[in-house]
Amino acid sequence: MKISVNHEQEIRCLLASLKFMELTGKTQADHQSRYDTKLNYFEYVSQVSESFAAEWAVADYLGLPYEPKQSIAKESADVGHNIEIKWTKYDEGQLIIYETDRNTDIAVLVTGRSPSFRIAGWIPVANAKKDRYRHRSQPTWWVTQGNLQPIENFNRSIHANSGV
Repeated sequence: MKISVNHEQEIRCLLASLKFMELTGKTQADHQSRYDTKLNYFEYVSQVSESFAAEWAVADYLGLPYEPKQSIAKESADVGHNIEIKWTKYDEGQLIIYETDRNTDIAVLVTGRSPSFRIAGWIPVANAKKDRYRHRSQPTWWVTQGNLQPIENFNRSIHANSGV
């Protein structure tokens, strides 16, 4: 499912990413919770901004309100009450789940570059944390797009009304 954000949304995502970095003190991509640590400052700002834009794209698709959050930890969902957005610029990228991701959330994979994204699919986080998806050299789980449910099926699922 292709979806876009507008330029005003992109600007708000950029401002939110700068605020996020200021609040958290995470102004470089070399902090402990990241594996992609070789980004320079501008690349990191861009990556955080695009992740916010991907969240906004999913919120728009689902008809949910959204404001880019400067969440310091995983205490709240990215969208709604239980939707965790996983973004990658790679069209064939995989959904990556971390140990800190809440088992009660639904993970949605978004691919592409702002302003145009593709919602690749979704999976309950608890289902993604299965041995078959476990990465062999990281404490993460990697779910291929072929193992995700199409986003078009989300609203008909039992998960659509579970706190969204």
